[in-house]
Amino acid sequence: MEALPAQLTTHHSPVKSIVILLWDMVITSQSEIEHIWPTPWNSFSKWLYLFLRYLSLATQIFHQFAVPYLNSGKAPKSSCFAWFVYTAVMAQFQITAVEIILAFRVYALFNRSRRIAIILGSLMSLEYIVLMIVISVSFHRIPSIPYCILSKPPSQIMYHAIAVVATQSTLLGLALIKNILARRAGWGRAPLVSLLIRDGTATYFIICVIFFCIGSFCELRDERTVIMFFWLISIISSCGCRLIINMQRLAVDEKLVPRAPITSEIEVEFPSEPPFESM
Repeated sequence: MEALPAQLTTHHSPVKSIVILLWDMVITSQSEIEHIWPTPWNSFSKWLYLFLRYLSLATQIFHQFAVPYLNSGKAPKSSCFAWFVYTAVMAQFQITAVEIILAFRVYALFNRSRRIAIILGSLMSLEYIVLMIVISVSFHRIPSIPYCILSKPPSQIMYHAIAVVATQSTLLGLALIKNILARRAGWGRAPLVSLLIRDGTATYFIICVIFFCIGSFCELRDERTVIMFFWLISIISSCGCRLIINMQRLAVDEKLVPRAPITSEIEVEFPSEPPFESM
């Protein structure tokens, strides 16, 4: 009976998180029709958007069936281990998709600097290395209980959370540095720069809050850490899709490049004169 409250929480969380995801899909459907579907099918950002939006939906639908089974007390230990590996890897895929969007923007802000590309690529690769180490070292130690979805997570997940926050901090820090330099040059309030700073800052704080909660739950060995995974899928999907839509909308409004989805497909040059009118 002690597991009943936690069981109810984990049972309701997938339902609530998919409702939030569906609600976000409805309110952004018009923007998706106007700014995403007209782009060519060979556009990388279009596929990134589809991954964030529709794979996330498929994932949340899968959870509606997987969670009751894992909460039934009938799931074998192998299924429990596979579930924890799945949650860790899927969460990383979602985070990477958003990081790619932000990284392309920062890469463009720095005029496609190879050094910036190497730094950001190395940080994102480090996240996978840390995650694989945590999975191989710690996940087999997760205690086996009848309701395996409520097994207490290993505290080592905090190391992966730190790696993610470090990447996000670097992305935001580089964007802010470029913003300061742009303001000194007189074009720091250009629509493109303002959008990158606004979106980057919002995404940074959202991801930091999520991973702070995950890290705290893991440190406390709270068995309900898993509920953060359900919310992460919906929240990251919403953030990533809005990043792409916002950049596409600006590209169309400012006539930078017709239907350019994200900054990687926009030639960003920073001449001595402001490229846009001041906002």
